[in-house]
Amino acid sequence: MIIKKILSEPLFYLLPLLAVAYLIITPTRKEILDVKITRNNITENIQLPYLDDMAKDEVFFISFNLSLENKSAKFNITPDDCIEEILINGKNFPLDGVQRLCDYVKGVYFDFTEYVQEGLNHFELKMKNSGGPGGLRIEIPYNGFKSLSLRHYIFTLLFLFSVALILKKFKFKFIAISIILLGITVRLILYTYTGPMQNPYDVGAHLEYIQIIAEERRLPKIDEGWSTFHPPLYYSIFAVVKNITDYYDPTLTARFLQQGSLLLSFASLAFGVAFLINLFGNRQGAYLASLVLVLWPGFVMAAPRIGNEALFYFGALFCMLFVQRYWNWHKDSDIFLASFGASIALAAKSTGFVVLGVWLIIYIFNAVRSLKIGSLRVLLASAFIIVLFAGFSNYRTIANFFEGKNAALVGNTSGLNRGLMVNNTAGNYLYFDLQDYLLEPYTSPWVDKGGRQYFWNYTLKTSLFGEFKWNVPIRNILAILLSALALLIFILALWGIIHVKLKELPPLLFTVFLFAALIYLRVSYPYSCSNDFRHIMPALFPLVYFSMRGAQILEDSRLRKLSYIAMFSFAGLSFLFIAGQGF
Repeated sequence: MIIKKILSEPLFYLLPLLAVAYLIITPTRKEILDVKITRNNITENIQLPYLDDMAKDEVFFISFNLSLENKSAKFNITPDDCIEEILINGKNFPLDGVQRLCDYVKGVYFDFTEYVQEGLNHFELKMKNSGGPGGLRIEIPYNGFKSLSLRHYIFTLLFLFSVALILKKFKFKFIAISIILLGITVRLILYTYTGPMQNPYDVGAHLEYIQIIAEERRLPKIDEGWSTFHPPLYYSIFAVVKNITDYYDPTLTARFLQQGSLLLSFASLAFGVAFLINLFGNRQGAYLASLVLVLWPGFVMAAPRIGNEALFYFGALFCMLFVQRYWNWHKDSDIFLASFGASIALAAKSTGFVVLGVWLIIYIFNAVRSLKIGSLRVLLASAFIIVLFAGFSNYRTIANFFEGKNAALVGNTSGLNRGLMVNNTAGNYLYFDLQDYLLEPYTSPWVDKGGRQYFWNYTLKTSLFGEFKWNVPIRNILAILLSALALLIFILALWGIIHVKLKELPPLLFTVFLFAALIYLRVSYPYSCSNDFRHIMPALFPLVYFSMRGAQILEDSRLRKLSYIAMFSFAGLSFLFIAGQGF
């Protein structure tokens, strides 16, 4: 009986979950010591990552000692800009045939195992700056899921088992648990071949924000950096993660920050699937919609990204779940939990005010409908949580307002490249370029080819692939197929919205308000990046709900079956698109 009671406690599963999360993708410790740079015959001590202003074509040398517990040395080295020579313990490492020696975005994957020894090793890199700042970043990578060791596979299985036990404790059915675990697995596969700096969304600026808080113990001014206008909750939490990891091994800091975003993504999956189950019940429609969503490419690719979107998605989906529960059963505890989720969302990103607005509307509407305002104590507690989070996330803006400074919704707009500007006429919001959408695999914020001028073209494409593009024929074919199927899903969603019922008011409001917020941002700041679907990614969940409802109410049974097949095919192709590169 005692053992059974222990096994029934969530904490029993939470502790091994945290331990396994730490060990899943933590490589053997490799300590980099005594990092030095030599420029113009002057040598000085530095820390990695290193970046500094340099003259064009300047040649410089970076050296360091590498301490190894065993004879294994695999690194992702990102030069700024070119690696010309590598010496390991005084011997040349062959660079003939090595690709991307000048790739300052993705860097180069190196396996030095045959050239190192256990214990201390001395590295020296000769580099050349091709323009702009110069420097070096070294990360401990994986080269896809296939490159993991047996230990990693074992710990991954233990992690998934721990998650399954926790989900079971919270009354998830077997099929729902399986779908969530599939979503977690595909994100882990993506993580194994995605370096911290490989995302295009200002990762360096987010790291700078975290670094200021971690090292200087203060919140930066709104205009102090490229991303410092964002609310500080995400950055404050992850500054603690950075301080802890820096103490253990600074070369792993960015990877641990990625893992933090992954864990938030895993939790978001659970809340999102629970949201759909609360709408559909434990029926096939809920499971098919969940399968589509947990594998939606854009949502998966956001998982290992360092940035405040991960916390916003978590808070928004947390709020959606409990708002829907409150709408269904009118429990005070649900509206309080919904307020907590909305507070997290608004303290992570300004779009969270839209989520909070839906929470308020549903609360008022339900009070009018039932002629009850609910528990006054719960209402006051909810208001306190909201005010607390809103004050923490926006006090810098409030202070600037009282000082007579102008407040902007997007604080870095003045620094955006004019090449990102797009037209801002009615046609840009009403016209949809079907040919371009179907024939171009990807889109770009910099060129019109791919549909960036048209709101709906760019929104749909960025929901799938963001700003990423791959020059791989099979992935391009998959991208085109996914685009066609996603368009069908969006059309079905429109059909479902047209036939909306009162019980579906919360998902309707979340869909409409989040898309309205994106349109408002695009109208206010006519730049292609203002149109990116990542700003409202949680809108996928109510949107796909309406897609499933749209399919279910089709009168023609053949069309209905074809819609189900299309949605299932979308999920399968999404898995191939993401996971295929990891094997």
